[in-house]
Amino acid sequence: MTTRTANEYLEINGNGESVTYLSATKPIKAPKPIAKPKFKKPSGYIIYRGASLLDGKPIVVVAITKESKNSKTGNMVQTYIMADNGLSPVESARILDDVSVCGDCKHRRGMGGSCYVNLGQGARSVMDGVMRGIYPEIWSSIEVMESYLAAVKGRKVRLGTYGDPAAVHAYVWGMALTDTAGHTGYTHQWASGKADHVKQWCMASADTPKETALAKMDGWRTFRVRQADGTPEFSHEMVCPASEEAGKRLTCSTCMACSGGIDSKKASVTIIVHGSLKNRFAASIAA
Repeated sequence: MTTRTANEYLEINGNGESVTYLSATKPIKAPKPIAKPKFKKPSGYIIYRGASLLDGKPIVVVAITKESKNSKTGNMVQTYIMADNGLSPVESARILDDVSVCGDCKHRRGMGGSCYVNLGQGARSVMDGVMRGIYPEIWSSIEVMESYLAAVKGRKVRLGTYGDPAAVHAYVWGMALTDTAGHTGYTHQWASGKADHVKQWCMASADTPKETALAKMDGWRTFRVRQADGTPEFSHEMVCPASEEAGKRLTCSTCMACSGGIDSKKASVTIIVHGSLKNRFAASIAA
């Protein structure tokens, strides 16, 4: 006869054999905790995907939060507003399917305009990333939203590195700028009345003295591009300190004069036309 202590436990296993455990109860091995997949910080985030306020067609807005090496703007978060049509911005501009993000801007490249944005570089690369699915949508989870907010906290944001900020709802920009250190922005839609919702964040883009006067009458601060023909700046304007004519003594991120279009005591800004297509400028504003 086998004597068992109070700390032994007898059980018959699957083979009909007696198994004695040295415990009052059968020991249960605790399962290993399932490790939560680590969220990999992306280089950018989709902050809006929906209808354009300019024509109702689908657009996508991407905030690139990795370090920017743009020598003019400095290390700012760059935002790209693009037609969400499955095409690269180069092709969209070529077939004039860029109204959703450019509106009635007279400088659209597909119309022979002088737009300084090189669509074959940043914009094309970002759209390629959208189509490959590398940018998470900030509304998809709390984790992604928190990751975005951490990535932009204390940084300065450029609204519309490509595309007009007026194409996007005010609540999107308000959220995107949460806890940021400042912003810059420009819109060509001020005259159409389609940009009032971004007036607090964007300057009115003006191309002639007449446009500057009209925008000012409507309560906007302006960013006026002028030709290199001796056209002077107005008394309420300052020359862009990030421009070649000003000796590039500041970057956009250290200047931050272009932080909103609501008319105030702050000066408006002017710059001589620049970019690889600057020779088209005169024809663009005359069209």
